[in-house]
Amino acid sequence: MKKVFGLLVVLVTLSFGSCTTVDSGHAGVEVSWGGETNMNTVYNEGMATGLSWIWNDMIEYDVREKTLVRTFEFNDKDNMVTKVELSLDYKLDRTKVNFIHKEISDIETKILKTLKSAGKEVVPQYSAIELNITKRNEAESQLASIIAAELPEFYVTFARLQMTDVDIPLAVSRLATETAVQLGRNELAKKKEAEQTALAKATVAKSKGLFEASEFDVKTKKLMSQPAVLRLYEAETDRQWALKGKSKYGSNNVFGAGVNMFKNLN
Repeated sequence: MKKVFGLLVVLVTLSFGSCTTVDSGHAGVEVSWGGETNMNTVYNEGMATGLSWIWNDMIEYDVREKTLVRTFEFNDKDNMVTKVELSLDYKLDRTKVNFIHKEISDIETKILKTLKSAGKEVVPQYSAIELNITKRNEAESQLASIIAAELPEFYVTFARLQMTDVDIPLAVSRLATETAVQLGRNELAKKKEAEQTALAKATVAKSKGLFEASEFDVKTKKLMSQPAVLRLYEAETDRQWALKGKSKYGSNNVFGAGVNMFKNLN
């Protein structure tokens, strides 16, 4: 009877000893005392039962989505050393963590090597300025295509890749600054030239106007000084006074004040 009771105690101990808990967001891999990986079963979060022996280990892998951010140095298409920060959102394939444990010693190192290799292939196609402004989306798409094709080899699910920062090389930055300054100077010079041109045109127009006015005045005086024109002018003046019924000499005319010399002409 004592032997039976002792056997039951051992069985109960082994039963409880063969249970373990896998943390939330993780998947478990059973590894035997001798280091052999159980390739048949992946343990999900919660209570995991059925371990072969109490001395077997449960190795947990975080299978939630994670973000890996690293800065690499690449040569751009102008052969300028350019620092590029890449951000990768990824997660481990929950169903393959036993393969990851057996085949890959450091999954993060594998991912980083893949990122660097992709960057070496893509970045040299662009200048640092293009990666910053005009063609960043295009470069990101190329990087994402390479990553999406290679990461499954490591049992990693790719979510998203971004080129979060691109440093402009110092030489390029200086050149851009000098170019901007020169462009500003050119624009200022053009503005001054336009102002001077407008002023010159205005001066010419004014001079031309004064000359034409002076020339007209001279011609008018010359014309009015001719005898025939003077007689015509006097005749017209007399006619206008006659229409008014008055003398152009005023009240002191020879006919006396208030006398209309044209009253009895008809």
